[in-house]
Amino acid sequence: MAILANLVQVFASTVLPVFLVAGAGYILARSIHLDGRTLGRVIFFLASPSLVFRSLYTLEISTAVLQQELIIAFSIFAITAVAGWLAAAGQSPQRRAALTLTSSISNNGNMGLPITLFALGEGALGLATVYYAVSAFMTNTFGVFVASSGSAPPIKALQQSLRAPVLYAALFGLLLNRFAVPVPDSVFRAVDLMADAAIPCMLVLLGIQLSVTPINRDQLVVWRSMAIRLVLSPLLALLLCLLLGVTGLERQVFILQAAMPTAVVTTVLATEFAAAPRLVAAAVLLSTLASMATISIVLVLLV
Repeated sequence: MAILANLVQVFASTVLPVFLVAGAGYILARSIHLDGRTLGRVIFFLASPSLVFRSLYTLEISTAVLQQELIIAFSIFAITAVAGWLAAAGQSPQRRAALTLTSSISNNGNMGLPITLFALGEGALGLATVYYAVSAFMTNTFGVFVASSGSAPPIKALQQSLRAPVLYAALFGLLLNRFAVPVPDSVFRAVDLMADAAIPCMLVLLGIQLSVTPINRDQLVVWRSMAIRLVLSPLLALLLCLLLGVTGLERQVFILQAAMPTAVVTTVLATEFAAAPRLVAAAVLLSTLASMATISIVLVLLV
């Protein structure tokens, strides 16, 4: 009973607030017409890059911890991508690409950042943002390559993906941090304002996008990617942390970030490159709903 009570408390204080905001976006989108694409572009070009820049610019992290996080984040992405590709054996090329995407690309922005903030505090948010930046980089490079593998020239797709502003926000944030380059107060305050809007807008957008996600019996194969995303991924993070000697807050953040469901951005990639978009949308919806339970369990074990 004590374990169950702890699980309910963790869910109510950490996971539920995130889903309440996303649920508000879902209900609003079902009630009135909302232009999710415009909100997505505001997040993509302004709010998300501002959040990443601010977090990395103000981040206090040793080079050793940063190296460990990069190793873990890249390794998890690569291993889960291979696992997804193998789990999709027997599927069409488009569906195989879809399951590879949904297995490897985790929602470290819309969900990973707010849940980390609520569960582990401000001190963990910078580490979570580094993980999010790595995820965004892999999504906009390898993710695009996988999504376009059956329908578009990969080189052209990668050229488009490298225009993603979050990649350069991360680069400049880290460089200015490492070389202690001051940012004028007026500029930083503007970035700070936009960064504060990122997390609530991400959650509202998550609800909007989930409101238009269809489900049918042909899409139930997504359980394969869900198992990889919600079970295998955090276990991999734990194993890598043990191998690299990562402990404390860093281990908590890395495992929690690895436990996130499939990212909403995979639906954008799948739609753009015709990589079974309905299957991808189903994976996003079902893994997000299932993560209400799995993330709560992970948090109970971590905290």
